[in-house]
Amino acid sequence: MNCAEYLVDFLIKKGITDVFGFPGGYIVPFVDALYSRRAEIGTHICYNEQGCAFAADGYARVSGKMGVYFTTSGPGAVNALGGLADAWFDSVPVMGICGNVPTTEQKGYSRIRQNGFQEMDIVSMTRGITKYSVTPSTAEKFPEIVSRAYTLATLGRKGGVLIDFPFDIQTSDIDCR
Repeated sequence: MNCAEYLVDFLIKKGITDVFGFPGGYIVPFVDALYSRRAEIGTHICYNEQGCAFAADGYARVSGKMGVYFTTSGPGAVNALGGLADAWFDSVPVMGICGNVPTTEQKGYSRIRQNGFQEMDIVSMTRGITKYSVTPSTAEKFPEIVSRAYTLATLGRKGGVLIDFPFDIQTSDIDCR
């Protein structure tokens, strides 16, 4: 099982029946994993990324479950920040999942503007409007990251979380035993 499949399986086990998204190149493995489990979890494609985040927020408010949305990297992830901020301010459990360039293409803390195509440090941009914002750097730690994100979004004073999901981590196999 790869990390994208693991995340979909995790969401299904937590009772999430619907996710909202706007696909792009760097979130394709996650979208493929959703498609393979389409009988168990519905994927609703929205007109834009902002709509995805607000749809997930509305889903959470109505269903009592955590809302989930996905976008691609860079500007796609930024377009959803309004909905993520709304979840923060109104204490609504929302998980944002945005694709990103492979970890080998990430600039890190260098002084260059970007290294990979549409790479953006979305984690720094969302720290003030999320309970948890993280970019997994290895597949081995991914289950722990997902569990922590879910727990923080849904317990205590609820709020939004963001998993910035690098392409190579999405496709990396993990041992789930």
